[in-house]
Amino acid sequence: MYGSDCHVMDMEDPPPPPPPNGSKVVTLLFRLSTLALALTSSVVMAAASECTIYGGLHDDGAATVVTFKDYQPFVYLVGSNIAATILEVAAIYLQVAAGDKQGSDADDDEEDAPTPAMINPRVVLVAADVAVQVLLYSATGEVFAAAMAYGPQISACAGAGHLCEQVHRSKIISLAASLAAGLASIAKDVPLPFSVWPHM
Repeated sequence: MYGSDCHVMDMEDPPPPPPPNGSKVVTLLFRLSTLALALTSSVVMAAASECTIYGGLHDDGAATVVTFKDYQPFVYLVGSNIAATILEVAAIYLQVAAGDKQGSDADDDEEDAPTPAMINPRVVLVAADVAVQVLLYSATGEVFAAAMAYGPQISACAGAGHLCEQVHRSKIISLAASLAAGLASIAKDVPLPFSVWPHM
């Protein structure tokens, strides 16, 4: 037998490829869309100018000046969509922070004793998603109902101010925000077989 000085070096197994992050990326895009649309809806409604209605609210034909603040559903939409925007910012932060934490844990080979977390980020994320949908759906539904109930009053402002236009624009944008929030909650549970850089 011939001796050999060659030594076979132990080859380490390559790390497994990261799982596809398509679902996380699509969810993040829907979250950003929800944030932008909800904030835009609030700004559009809050920017509704004063409108003077002649004989629209009283039988004596007196002039009445109204703004969005004179209609509780419109005020509720502004407040709810601002609250939904804040919650969506927190949800985006939790999603990105959770992805960064998982990436750092995969690269760290040290076995440190895990510290017990007081709050589970996944639970908070689910609670934020539910709260955002409740706020947006309820506010949008109330505005659509109010637009029908106060239709004659709002329509009277079509030529005398921007209240009518702002209300209709705001409710459509709020509806789009509601749809984006619903799609975000669906996308996070649907595995998509593609990855987008940077990996989250």
